[in-house]
Amino acid sequence: MIRLKHTIFAIATTTVFFMGCEKKVAPIDSFGVSVNFKAGSAKNLTGDVSINPKDSIILDFTITSTVEEMAVIEIQKNGAKIDTFNVSGPDKRTFSGVKRYESDSVAGDYSYRVFARNKKGIYIGDGNKSIKVTINPDFNYWSYKTLAVPDSVSKSNKSFFASKTGDVLSYTQGASNSALVDFGYFFDTTTVGAPKHTIYALGANKFAPHDLSTWTKNATVFKKATSPAFSALTSGAALRAGGISNLASGATTTATALASGNLVYFKTAAGKYGCIQINFINDFGAIQSKTYINIDVKIQK
Repeated sequence: MIRLKHTIFAIATTTVFFMGCEKKVAPIDSFGVSVNFKAGSAKNLTGDVSINPKDSIILDFTITSTVEEMAVIEIQKNGAKIDTFNVSGPDKRTFSGVKRYESDSVAGDYSYRVFARNKKGIYIGDGNKSIKVTINPDFNYWSYKTLAVPDSVSKSNKSFFASKTGDVLSYTQGASNSALVDFGYFFDTTTVGAPKHTIYALGANKFAPHDLSTWTKNATVFKKATSPAFSALTSGAALRAGGISNLASGATTTATALASGNLVYFKTAAGKYGCIQINFINDFGAIQSKTYINIDVKIQK
């Protein structure tokens, strides 16, 4: 029993000794591959960047392997292959290439990698380098905006919309900001046999208690449509294409008989295309002063 205790003590002492002498070694890059991205113009990618939709980008690179020969150079975007080069000639340890691309139109983050494969097609390294390209949105998205039926006494109900800023304004607020107002909302009692909710350009005002004679009246035009779907409008180019297609005929200064789920394409006096989605309408009918409409708006910057 005493001998066993001595044995356990010896093992424990040896373990403690080796633990105390443990040496930490930095991880080794076993691939031995490096990638150098070259500068040269404002379009050359050398690190993470933020750009506009459809901007040109250039990958001008040299990739070097110090361990084994390279056979194929592959470029990936978001993990998917978009280009390859075959490495030929006597020197298969170094390769230089240039590729030009047009960036995406949809806002978001995109990653680009350049890496090497050997003659068996096995990945052998990318120098731990990838470049993140952030596409900035070229349109504004104003969500969950509520326009109330205009009131004739205090004129404090917010029934005007400025699509450039996303602000919802009352009559008293709009008087000093009319140059920004692209449309208003009111409950049109003259509409027969249909929903009475109406969006209008200021020049088409039918709400008599609102005297707009001194206001700037931006000549916005509208048209109800069903496509492209609101969710498909992911860029300024998509808004423009949808707007041009729908507003080519039948555009007017009012969009009438609005109901939940409707889409209204529009073009501002400044030439910006946009789309209004009617999320829902709280219609109090006879108690008109409590009625309101909730919308989402996308518009080109």
